[in-house]
Amino acid sequence: MSDDLIRLRRRYDHRERLDSVESSTAEASSAELKNLRDELAEVYKQKSRNDQSLIEANRKLDQHEAVLSNMTKERDKLLLENKKLCARISELECSLKKATDDKQSLYDEWIALSALLETKTNELMQLQQERLILINKIRDLNEQHANLFNTEVDQQQERRQRRIREEIAKACEDTSRDERANAALQQSTLPTGDVVLGDAVPHEVLSKAEVNEGEVYDVLWLSTDVYASGGSDKRVRIWRVDQRGRPSKMSTLVGCNNAVTRLDFDSESRLLLGASNDHGVRLWNVDNQRLVSSFMGHTDRVSSARFLSTHQVVSGSNDRLIKLWDVRSQRCVRSVFPGSTILDIVGIDRAAATFISGHFDRKLRFWDSRNQEPVHTMEMAGKVTSLNMSSDGVHVLCSTRDDTLSLMDVRKYQTVHIYSAEQYRTSSDLSRCVLSPGMEYCAAGAPDGNIFVWNIQSTKLEKVLHKGGHE
Repeated sequence: MSDDLIRLRRRYDHRERLDSVESSTAEASSAELKNLRDELAEVYKQKSRNDQSLIEANRKLDQHEAVLSNMTKERDKLLLENKKLCARISELECSLKKATDDKQSLYDEWIALSALLETKTNELMQLQQERLILINKIRDLNEQHANLFNTEVDQQQERRQRRIREEIAKACEDTSRDERANAALQQSTLPTGDVVLGDAVPHEVLSKAEVNEGEVYDVLWLSTDVYASGGSDKRVRIWRVDQRGRPSKMSTLVGCNNAVTRLDFDSESRLLLGASNDHGVRLWNVDNQRLVSSFMGHTDRVSSARFLSTHQVVSGSNDRLIKLWDVRSQRCVRSVFPGSTILDIVGIDRAAATFISGHFDRKLRFWDSRNQEPVHTMEMAGKVTSLNMSSDGVHVLCSTRDDTLSLMDVRKYQTVHIYSAEQYRTSSDLSRCVLSPGMEYCAAGAPDGNIFVWNIQSTKLEKVLHKGGHE
């Protein structure tokens, strides 16, 4: 377009020069000049239109370049995202392959474990059958063991009866003994029919006797004149006390293979229960001195065993298990794991089969024999070594290793009184405490051989028994 404009300009200039030189031809070329002027005007118009088109084209070019730049950026962004997605796809493909391999491995393991489970199930069934056979054998052996002891008891009883018959025969032959006995009774100043109401604090030793060949761990009164003792010599002995307080041995109960730690009797005082360090509990008939049952199942020393009812027994052991036993079937009906060594157990209400256990972790746990968890838990100031229940079933006396005794209300789970003395010490985990029958006094022994007696209501130390007592 510019070249055409230049040519037209040149032609126009050339024409003007010709006009000036050749004036004669002006009129002839005026028409041509007009045409040239019109053509030049048209060229200017065309140039203006072309400039406008160029401006519009440049504007559109800028717009397209901006769009292109945005699209380029978007493309780069999408390429980067595509690269990330490709990498993610590769990772997922690897993960999928690994998961597929793991699934196959797990499936193979499942097949193998299923086969192993079936094998072990068959072995378990076989072992259970063998266990039942062994249990029956153990029961038979226990019965044989009991029969052997009962045979020995029968022999001892027969020898005792024979000796008694011989003594009776001699006594019948010698009537002078009756005369001497009547004379001694007439000269005696001891009361023969006095009735004492309430509890009394002893002041001196009435009698002293060696009842076991070794340490004595527990003493239990069966009646007003009969008591049982058990200790490290593996035997339980039944003693009768005469009017002068002198004990005479009635019978010896055997069957334990280690020390006897705790004694208890049923409501009729006909069955005697003994816990032992041989991991078992024994049950004897006091009337005929026969071993009735042996409850074996603990894996450590049995620290305590009590009657919950005539047909139910509870035992606690150092294996941190409490076991409930059925006397008739001689089997464990329930095991409870409190998580701490049991040092003593005492029954609350035999009708409701509730009991309390004292533990190494300083806690008292209150139980209902129908539940696996304790009904209530109380934390004491020290390890609980001994428990003694009141005759009314409302209070329990607790001995702890912090050198105190505590009287607890089992209905409110509260401490009623605490008893202590300057010289009193709790010597070991076998230290025992006791309540008097009338709930007026409580007592406990100390390592120096003294016995401390406190008033229940006032918590006053009433007496320290030491003269002529334990060494």
